Amino acid sequence: MDDETWHIPLKDDHLVIQEALDTMKSFKLNQDDVPFIIRLFENPKYNIFPGAVSLQSHDIIHVLLGRGLLPKDEAYVIGFTMGSTRGLTWPEKRIFRFVTRHLYPDGYRFTGDDLDVFESGVECAKKMKCMNVASVDLSWFLSYTIKDARSELGIDPSRLIVDYTLEKLTYDSPESQRLL
Repeated sequence: MDDETWHIPLKDDHLVIQEALDTMKSFKLNQDDVPFIIRLFENPKYNIFPGAVSLQSHDIIHVLLGRGLLPKDEAYVIGFTMGSTRGLTWPEKRIFRFVTRHLYPDGYRFTGDDLDVFESGVECAKKMKCMNVASVDLSWFLSYTIKDARSELGIDPSRLIVDYTLEKLTYDSPESQRLL
């Protein structure tokens, strides 16, 4: 498995979060591997946008949401994380969209479709009214099953299924087609 094919499907909720993260070990990025501009805008140390989380928390959110590591997966995870804060303003969202579309390096830059998926993640978290996943120490959940962590955090898999079904019908990308 590599970073392009990795993902833990929603239905694999019996896995322990740490076990799911262990499946990423062979290709997982270290903080220093992440381009500076991304660390600047997405790192909680700089607190530029609501929803900035550590790399470990970001990876845990990928697992909780059943998303892989391709662009639409990244867009959804970031959108969901920002949306869960309920503190994302319209100007912040516009600036973030601009930065990810025009300033991020190739391989990290979002397309228009990716930004639509980002918006879907923001809206899903807002409607779901789950916990603010950016303010929770997600390392506490490493020994939980994915199902139990989702339940504790208020992440509703049935709502994710609705979003993922719509995404699958809309986009012919590998990440959108493997969601369900």
